[in-house]
Amino acid sequence: MKKLLLLFVSTTFCFSILSAQYSLSGKIVDDTGTGLEFANVLLHASADSSFVKGAITELDGSFTFDAVTAGSYYIQASQVGLQTQTYSDILISSTDVALEPITLTAGLALEEVVVTTTRPLIELKADKVIVNVEGSSVSVGNNALEVLERSPGVTVDQDNNISLKGKQGVLITIDGKNQYISNEQLSRMLESMPADAIASIEIIQNPSAKYDAAGNAGVINIKLKKKENLGTNGSLTLGAGHGRYAKANSGINLNHRTEQMNLYGSYNNRYWKGFQDININRSVPTATGLSFFENQSDMINISRSHNAKVGLDYYLSDRTTFGVLGRTNFGRFNGTNDNITQIAGVNQQNFDKSRTLLESEETWTQIAANINLAHEISDQSSINVDVDYSIYDNPNHAMYDNFFYLSDGSQAMADLLLDNTSDVNVDILATKLDYNTQIGDISIETGAKYSYVTTDNNTEFMEYQNTEWVSDPTLSNEFTYDESIIAGYLNGSTIIGKVNLQAGLRMEHTISDGYSPTMDQQVKKEYTNLFPSMSISHPIGEKSNLSYTYSRRIDRPTYRNLNPFIYFLDQFTFMKGNPFLSPQMSNAFGVNYSLGRSLFVSANYSHTTDAMTEILDQNDETQQTFQTVVNLDDFRNYSLNVTAPIVVGQNWTTRWSLTGFYNDFSSANSEIDVQSDQLSYHINVSNDISINDKLKAEVGAFYQSALTYGIFEIKPRYSVDLGASYKVMEGKGSLKLSVKDIFWTNNNDVLIDHESIDLRTRNVRESRRAQLTFNYNFGNQKVKKARNRSTAMSDEENRVGRSN
Repeated sequence: MKKLLLLFVSTTFCFSILSAQYSLSGKIVDDTGTGLEFANVLLHASADSSFVKGAITELDGSFTFDAVTAGSYYIQASQVGLQTQTYSDILISSTDVALEPITLTAGLALEEVVVTTTRPLIELKADKVIVNVEGSSVSVGNNALEVLERSPGVTVDQDNNISLKGKQGVLITIDGKNQYISNEQLSRMLESMPADAIASIEIIQNPSAKYDAAGNAGVINIKLKKKENLGTNGSLTLGAGHGRYAKANSGINLNHRTEQMNLYGSYNNRYWKGFQDININRSVPTATGLSFFENQSDMINISRSHNAKVGLDYYLSDRTTFGVLGRTNFGRFNGTNDNITQIAGVNQQNFDKSRTLLESEETWTQIAANINLAHEISDQSSINVDVDYSIYDNPNHAMYDNFFYLSDGSQAMADLLLDNTSDVNVDILATKLDYNTQIGDISIETGAKYSYVTTDNNTEFMEYQNTEWVSDPTLSNEFTYDESIIAGYLNGSTIIGKVNLQAGLRMEHTISDGYSPTMDQQVKKEYTNLFPSMSISHPIGEKSNLSYTYSRRIDRPTYRNLNPFIYFLDQFTFMKGNPFLSPQMSNAFGVNYSLGRSLFVSANYSHTTDAMTEILDQNDETQQTFQTVVNLDDFRNYSLNVTAPIVVGQNWTTRWSLTGFYNDFSSANSEIDVQSDQLSYHINVSNDISINDKLKAEVGAFYQSALTYGIFEIKPRYSVDLGASYKVMEGKGSLKLSVKDIFWTNNNDVLIDHESIDLRTRNVRESRRAQLTFNYNFGNQKVKKARNRSTAMSDEENRVGRSN
């Protein structure tokens, strides 16, 4: 109750500071009289020219200063590419003041002036938060996963699990398309995707019924860059970086548009060499005392990845467009791991020290194709049809060389040499139909979707015995999984007076069959669920808006989490799947308040049953500890987010995002007994400093407090990043320099103290590094962009599993 009271008091405080005695308002326009959004407006005192406060204009160019005391003031208004204007002799005495429009004109007298503006790093909309990656110099050299980690309310743990406001189970889409791959494979894909290929990230916490019901924490949509111009145009990116090891990336984006068709494509590649050091200390009880295990893993990983897509939109008529889209993601991952385990205390083993040398090679190939048709039946009705097919192949080969020693360094027992070959194959077929129409004042969206997924997983272990390799049936396995989902939805929205109403209902019928012939295990399931959603929004005064949201969501197990295969770190530490996992269901409620572009506050509550949660289990007899996923009875999440841009000076804008969340886990089933809760917070700060028209600096930082997730107690961590960008080649090119995690503090420290498990781990990665990137735009820069297609495959591609 105290924690709920804290959230309430914090929200009340945010509202209480908004009252003002006098207000000063106005509008910033261009020389055509059109309002300019994102212009900086600074208020100064006339007496000493001291800075009073600043504001950022709204979509229509309007701005308002509240809580202004009586006195004489002047205003400076500016925007990149335009001349700064001053509005003097503003006298405030006893009433609110509304100014005449302030006009900003082009800063250069050229025959043709092209004015470009920079969108803020974080935009706040009624239904989502947008992170504009494209203009950020701090994001240079990062990958998509690292950009997500620095987004408001988003955290990424040591296993690359993505959480939104303290909740895992986020649906990740790319250009509106579900990826149908597991968290592990998704993280590999995001790690191989350079930030230079990303335009923006959309964070949607309570999606409507139009979206797949997957993602109990919400939806994060990554929008890739697309050229917005007609004719032929493109952009080229070259980058290089260094931490402990060198990295490089490059990419090209092309677009050719005529009145009849639009042909577009892109290619990006990335070379990455990095390290990861993991230290695990654990104690295991025995009948006569404790055994202590100290494990040190030193990993070096090299990945080479490639992402490509090509698409064609053909305009059959003014109302009908036919499109095809193909994309691929492929690469190779080579890893080595020198793993040393030392045993102290009560030793039940035949050795005091073990060493495991691992060499692995993994390749992955994903090929996806989409055919789509969009037709405008009338000015108020349209229909869209998508058919998708995707294949995914992920072979892996690993060698485990195990050596055993006594305390004096002599050999304790025979070496154990293991050879592991595994493969994961996933085929996905998905189709969807969407229909939009207008009936009176009501907008109607309805549609249907069908998806069929089949996965085939094989792993074989062989042991070297007497000069030959012999198959080990106790470790080898095969697992197949088939799943089909039939879905339909109906969503309606209307405006009554000043109140916006939206309500929808989605139905999904699921049939699944998981089978392991090796273990003679089969799990069949069939279930139907309804997923209602609704939202209500209305203005409060001229600048404020209040909205209320509700949605019911589902998260199905990833294909890898269902797979009972075992994946080793060493013979005492491994992970395995759980074929008996059930889907988790969530009910989420939200209240959002916005004050123009100056403040955004959201409060959310969700209740999840059968919460899928990673845990550690331990066999005290064999002294083995392994990670798996189980269903917990109950998970409740309360969160409060406050985001605000603050104009510090004429060329300096800072944006703060503070998220507080309270996680409460409760479970007393036969699998595990868990009672854990904690109040945590996450702070994200970005500073944009325009030194001149060509040079811009950026400083970003985040801090994550200690948090609890299930049985995992995660220690605080933080990071500070620096960046700068400089325009070259008459504005067609840019150089961007970034230094990430300059104090090398973004490390993961985790504690587990549950039942007989006492474990502490520290995970250090190559998070500190520098990156230099060159970008060049070429061709005609005045053409409309290609259609942003949202295909039928979304959720399924988020659930495929990889082998390592």
